[in-house]
Amino acid sequence: MTELQQSAESGFFVPIKLENLLKVLADSVRLQILRLLSNEGSLCCRLVPTTSKTELGSEPRYGLCVQDLVAHLDIPQSTVSHHLAVLRNSGLVRSVKQGVCVYYYRNEQVLKALKSEIDSL
Repeated sequence: MTELQQSAESGFFVPIKLENLLKVLADSVRLQILRLLSNEGSLCCRLVPTTSKTELGSEPRYGLCVQDLVAHLDIPQSTVSHHLAVLRNSGLVRSVKQGVCVYYYRNEQVLKALKSEIDSL
């Protein structure tokens, strides 16, 4: 069984199983969400607020809130929230709360590690 390492927000390393990530990505709505969250896509993502001083010097992150995704996917808010929870729990997506909005963005470290594992098959 292949395992990936994800740097959690707490700073600890958590094992992630390749087969679990592939199950998460087997859903077409989740793939659409990941594409929408890509700052390289045709959809203009918003700049995600930084939450700490250590992030101020880091590369800017782009993401969307649930309402943005609902508008583009044309599915109920509860369904979008469910899929975001699955993506967040898998480590593929992270979130930042700013006021009443929660911004979601891709965890590029995990996506790069996943791509590397797939390429090595």
